[in-house]
Amino acid sequence: MNSELSRETTSKIALIHEDLRAAVVLLDVQGMSSTEASKILDISISALKARLHRGRVALRDMLGEYLK
Repeated sequence: MNSELSRETTSKIALIHEDLRAAVVLLDVQGMSSTEASKILDISISALKARLHRGRVALRDMLGEYLK
């Protein structure tokens, strides 16, 4: 990822809701497994996956204009 896109992505991650941000950071940034992340967040794997999906959608929407 180029440095400009990396900075933009990092700034947008900071804007999403804390619950969604935690899921995105643990799985997509830190590369944890769903099992590890669900234990850390003390939620079910299905709840984690829902948060991850919503977090990714929020990021995609925020980065959409940048990526066009």
